[in-house]
Amino acid sequence: MESRPQLWPAARVAFAGSLILFTTTVVIGILNGIDAYRPDRDTLMGHVHAGTLGWITLALAGVILVAFTRDRILPDSEVRRAVTLAWTLTIASALFAAAFFVGDRIPGDRIQRPIVGSILMVVLVWFGVWMVRNGRAGVRTVAKLGLLLAWTSLVIGAVFGVILGLVLSEGEVPGLSAKTAIAVADAHPPAMVIGFLIVAALSMIEWLLGDRTIAASRSGAVQMWLLFGAGIVVNVAFLASLDDVLLGPANVAMIVGVIMVIVRRRDDLRPSVWRDRSPAAFGRISAAYLVVYLVVLTIIVVKVLSESIDIEALSPEDEGLMIAWDHLMSVGVMTNALFGALALLLHGRVATTVDRVLVWGLGVGVAGFAAGLIMVEALPKRIFTPIMGAALLIGIVAYLREIIGSRTPDRA
Repeated sequence: MESRPQLWPAARVAFAGSLILFTTTVVIGILNGIDAYRPDRDTLMGHVHAGTLGWITLALAGVILVAFTRDRILPDSEVRRAVTLAWTLTIASALFAAAFFVGDRIPGDRIQRPIVGSILMVVLVWFGVWMVRNGRAGVRTVAKLGLLLAWTSLVIGAVFGVILGLVLSEGEVPGLSAKTAIAVADAHPPAMVIGFLIVAALSMIEWLLGDRTIAASRSGAVQMWLLFGAGIVVNVAFLASLDDVLLGPANVAMIVGVIMVIVRRRDDLRPSVWRDRSPAAFGRISAAYLVVYLVVLTIIVVKVLSESIDIEALSPEDEGLMIAWDHLMSVGVMTNALFGALALLLHGRVATTVDRVLVWGLGVGVAGFAAGLIMVEALPKRIFTPIMGAALLIGIVAYLREIIGSRTPDRA
């Protein structure tokens, strides 16, 4: 395979930290999925945030460090700054996940969450500034534009998250009325799940299938801005209590954006190329699950608009639908894409046995797990959770060993 990118020393810090934190998410998820352990709310929220911030955001940062500098020669001082940034983001993410796990074990009405969340938010802004600076210096591509827009949505979601933490801890936010603070807090989950993750997913799919310059793919840039705009509209819908007016148009924009990527990358997604065993297979599986995710999201939006679903008191069927929707994105789409990025960086264009185990294990495992949740049937969930979990643990151990044992690349 080709030599490792120059910022591999920084990227490997983010990748190693993300895989270690992801292990906690996977173990809790396996035990919960087979009904051997029912976590309390603090553990469940730690599980969620170790996955979204610990695994997805950190691993995405590793990809960004590589993607935004691969076409340049960097001075040693820039490499050192990037390593410092990667370590800071990794430590802040770990502390943030820990703040949820400890719950009330630290006195102070869980004030540790907005405190650590504020620190993480500052680091996310710092990383975003790094992205802007390095994005201007390199070749402008569709994936890099999407990653920058996704990170912007992540920062917006982080601001909402800090306010949510203050509302849950103190009951009020200085400078905001109670109504406004609650509205901002309610906007945090959709800002992360829709505004951040959909754009990040499309960016990763572009990167895995072969990134293109914006000059050569103007429609790709339009697609990214359309999805980013849809996320902003969703934020406004919750902030202004206009979900009945704005959620429908935002969902239509997301559907159009996903259709655009399928049409644009149809040659890379046609049935005949699925026999290809390169890491691009992860991108194709991710794209397939993105379509399924959008179908489930559309069902949820229709239910919300028709007032047939009560978010505050979900029925077992609606709760299963919501949990399936979340896992379709976090595991089916993003985890496939991020493992694909690791496979590409570690193994080049030739897939290893571990890569193939992950492709099949995640492809089959997520489908069965989500089906069990949607049907509210325990048996499929208990069967497919171990399949999905075993594939994830095999991938984590194998990739982590390679990352830790990898050497600093030559400047060439």
